[in-house]
Amino acid sequence: MKTSAQPKSPATFDIHSFEERLIVKNRFDGNLRHGAKDFHSKTNRSGEGKPSSGFLIREHAKLVEDSGIERYRRKEGMWEAVDSCPVCGSKEREHFLSRMALDIYRCTDCTHRYLNPRVKFDVAEKVYMDDKTASDIYTQPLQIEIDEIKYQYGLDLIEQLNPPARDKILDLGCGAGVLLKMAQRGGWRQCVGVDINERYSSIYSSTDGIQFINSSFERLEPGRLGKDYDAITMWSVLEHLYDKHAILDALIAMLKPGGLMFILVPNAASLATRLMREMSPTYNWKHVSHFTPESLVRLMKRHGLEVAFHETVITEIDNIKSYMSGEYPYHGYGDPDGLFTFITPDYIHRHMLGSRQIAVFRKP
Repeated sequence: MKTSAQPKSPATFDIHSFEERLIVKNRFDGNLRHGAKDFHSKTNRSGEGKPSSGFLIREHAKLVEDSGIERYRRKEGMWEAVDSCPVCGSKEREHFLSRMALDIYRCTDCTHRYLNPRVKFDVAEKVYMDDKTASDIYTQPLQIEIDEIKYQYGLDLIEQLNPPARDKILDLGCGAGVLLKMAQRGGWRQCVGVDINERYSSIYSSTDGIQFINSSFERLEPGRLGKDYDAITMWSVLEHLYDKHAILDALIAMLKPGGLMFILVPNAASLATRLMREMSPTYNWKHVSHFTPESLVRLMKRHGLEVAFHETVITEIDNIKSYMSGEYPYHGYGDPDGLFTFITPDYIHRHMLGSRQIAVFRKP
């Protein structure tokens, strides 16, 4: 049975005020609120085989082996070459970095970074379907608490950017469905989510009033999703997609004129990745693309969308200060001597140096 929508509370910030947005953004920044060590521990990010350990995680180990001699080597038969930039199509590139048998290249035309070779889609699809590492993180109570604040911020941004209506919303890569539950409570009439990870199936089956579809995006028939969406959201999804252009064309066709496409992706030009480079877990087997602010906008304009809003969120400030203290960045050392207090969330976000980009694009 569909639950009745609750009246929507007014946004707690003015989209035009950097200072007001910063206050809210800091509330869903785990490093700031809890300290990196505590946050990583309570959200299943730290410990042996976890993303913050500095070693292979469970899913990465299915594709790469640690030989003990040359360390990490790609397993045969699982990889394919990428001969041009996924954003602009240029073949002009330079090697950017290597991490755990992954090679990242930088397009010298549009600044985009991409994995080459990348895991074959059929192989990646099977690993995604049983991604225990992701489900272990995103079903933790503290992570859900942080995500609810983050998703409300995103929904408030969408509201202030005036979608055609608050009628239909699609969340691609919906994970545990937290955003859609909040959208439903906030008055969105029809909420639809798609995710490939079958570990969320029990959550979907116990949730009323939201249409959840277990599928990869590449294999999903667009007609199954319908059309006339007021907003489509992709939180940490675009960097995973193989055939970005075909998927974006299909999604844009589902949007109403004036409809909004909300994107959150890692920021390849963040302060954290600039400093830590190959130590940063953002460079992982799942991320076939790494967007700079420039390459993200270029991709969306190529598909006829207009930029309505663009900023960064999530500082990784404790991880940055750990690295600058000479320690491994993701073990929560921080800045015990107070040497790096000049690095602030204000500075990071004013200069588009946050760990994630949020961008909202409008269909003309």
